[in-house]
Parts: sequence; structure tokens; C-alpha cells
Amino acid sequence: MKLLKLNPAVRIGGIRLSHAPAMLRWMRDPAVARNIGLRQRPSLEKTKDWIRRVSRDATVRPYAISLAGRHVGNVVLDRIDPYLATARLSVYVGEKDALSMGVATTAIYLVLKKAFRAEKLHKVWLTVHEHNMPAINLYTRIGFVVEGMLRDDFWLEKRRVNALLMSLLRTEFQQIRVVRRT
Repeated sequence: MKLLKLNPAVRIGGIRLSHAPAMLRWMRDPAVARNIGLRQRPSLEKTKDWIRRVSRDATVRPYAISLAGRHVGNVVLDRIDPYLATARLSVYVGEKDALSMGVATTAIYLVLKKAFRAEKLHKVWLTVHEHNMPAINLYTRIGFVVEGMLRDDFWLEKRRVNALLMSLLRTEFQQIRVVRRT
């Protein structure tokens, strides 16, 4: 059984066009861009186009992460496959002052709760490059397990690195117990 400490000040909600300027600022941060595998130069118009596109896409559930009412990051379920009942998870916290406060843990838990209960998914999976140890440790703490390695699957600082394929099944999620941080 996994025990997670959640931050009660964290909420997830729909991503709106008004979130685009903050998202652009975060994507311009080299640390964020590097870990999410950003492939092209970000712009405000591209960010707004992405928000418009995913809001109409039945295979994507984008959520803004807020901490005490302030937008600090995003968590997204995409590649939703109704037949297999699977989806891919991605997350990032862009505001540096929101790191190490349980924001990502809580946001991931909240989106997994939606995925396994409301969406009735069987499995949520993700990929993470092998050098992103804070993320790997976070995913493992939540209960994700490594399914395999995707060799040379990620481009990081002008070189290819391996990516880990990790997943969490509904039955594993049901074993998680939570406590609220105070």
C-alpha cells in the first residue's frame, strides 16, 4: 500500500487561453523545455493554438494546476484509447516557488483519480528520460512501475538518451492511501 501526502491547496481545472502567457514563460525555461522534450521554439500563438486544439480533442484531458488559486503548472492525459482504456500522463510545474511542496504529487493523484474513476481507464502510462531522477522518484513514490526502457528515445542536450516507460494500473491506484498535509 502506498501512502501519499497531498497538498490541500492544490487543485486541477480546465486550461484556458488566459493560462497561455504563463505556459509560454515556463516553456522558455531551459529546465522545463529540456525535461518535457520541447521540439520547437515556443510562441504565444502556438501555445494558444495548442490550448484551442486540445480543448476540442476527445483523446486529451488537459488540466491547469493551481496552488492556492495561482496557476503553477499543467497535468495532461492524452493518447486516450477507449478500446484499451489507457492514456498517457505528462506533468510539469513551471513556477519554481511551487516546487517541493507536493504540487506535482497532488496534481498527479487528482488526475489519476479522474482517469480511473470518471474515465474508467485501466492503465495510465508515461515516458521519462533516464536522467530526470526527481520525476522518476516521484512517479515511483506514487506507484508507477517501470515496464521497460526505450533505447535512445529522447533527445537531451544534443544527445540521445534512454527513456523509461512507466505505468500504473487501476488496481494499483486503488491501493494508494492519502493524507492531507497541514
